[in-house]
Amino acid sequence: MKYAILADVHANLEAFQAVEADIRRAKPDRVIHLGDIVGYGASPVECVDAVRHLKAKGICGNHERYITGVTSLEVVSREDKRRTIEYSRDALRPDQLLDLKSLPLQIATDDGLLFVHGSPRNEDEYLLTYEAYQENIQYLRTTMPDVHVCFFGHTHVPAMATAARVESKFEEKPDLQVVQLADSKTYLVNPGSVGQPRDRCAKAAWALYDSTEDVVEFRRVAYDIAGAQRRMAAAGFDEKLIHRLELGQ
Repeated sequence: MKYAILADVHANLEAFQAVEADIRRAKPDRVIHLGDIVGYGASPVECVDAVRHLKAKGICGNHERYITGVTSLEVVSREDKRRTIEYSRDALRPDQLLDLKSLPLQIATDDGLLFVHGSPRNEDEYLLTYEAYQENIQYLRTTMPDVHVCFFGHTHVPAMATAARVESKFEEKPDLQVVQLADSKTYLVNPGSVGQPRDRCAKAAWALYDSTEDVVEFRRVAYDIAGAQRRMAAAGFDEKLIHRLELGQ
């Protein structure tokens, strides 16, 4: 079975449309999103509808929990970030808010896959260090030994980790990076961010996983960054948030 896996769309319609076109060319059997469809960008209504139209099954990210009141906005210290969350919250229709609030924190499959937003052990954890990766792999082996690959988002950086190594420099490699997995190992895999890449590559990121061949393809897609920036400027967002899109950081 082929899974299209996307994370952190962050209300960037231009990026999502480019990724959606690439997904349709790949013809996956299932589409999974790992949370944070909203926040940061200026097209929350359109992105939530587009993800729904793609029939993607998904996870509740921290931004979904902010806008639906599950997590208090008081924990968001940055004013520029809070402004984008409030923008998404105020723009979304009641049916969209209800759908986002009902999303689960994890999805597990019968073929050894786990889908989360932050990490297997904590939905808000950022996997950014070697130690954090190793602790979470050990957590999986102890509590969910049947999991072969755990896909996660939240950091906006494409990455892959096993008990032996961590790799997150896919921006230095070709646009299509294909990795053959080993059945005996436990993996943590981040497809990168659709709408807010932060690995110094401005292209939208997603991943295609073939569970039959046990292969992950890390994919990058160019999109209309200027168009996304114009929407953000029209919404009155902070200039630093607008500028970072073209930097991929």
